[in-house]
Amino acid sequence: MASPSRFESRIAKISYSPETVYNFASDMRNFRRFVPSGTFSNPDFRQDSCSFIVNPVGTVKVFIKDRVLSNKIVYSGNALLQNDFDMILDIRNSAGGHSEIKLSVEAELNPFLLMLAKEPLDKFLETIMDEMEKFEGWNDVSADTESP
Repeated sequence: MASPSRFESRIAKISYSPETVYNFASDMRNFRRFVPSGTFSNPDFRQDSCSFIVNPVGTVKVFIKDRVLSNKIVYSGNALLQNDFDMILDIRNSAGGHSEIKLSVEAELNPFLLMLAKEPLDKFLETIMDEMEKFEGWNDVSADTESP
């Protein structure tokens, strides 16, 4: 089997501590705040997992696979009923008690799927980094966490 393809975001600077970012990102119910409305349907956000439907991909399921306190969260998921992927959030301490974060996606993709996925994944990672840098609610872990 081929080695996984890896897609990496740029490093984003967040004006909150690594602990604050880690605590927020450890609760998947908070993820809906970074996804523009109308992007998915049938959302089911829970503390350690979520699922939703994205056209044309279909149902996407994601769960927290691993955590390294205040440094890293590994999310694992499935899309297109067969393509497993990992999404890795690396969190590093930066000057002034702030954070630098990077998001990576790893998936085993055949050459055709790799060609189709590269541009949308690169765009997704850039959009998420932009939204995370602008986001001001990192301390607000409990607000708006009820599943719709």
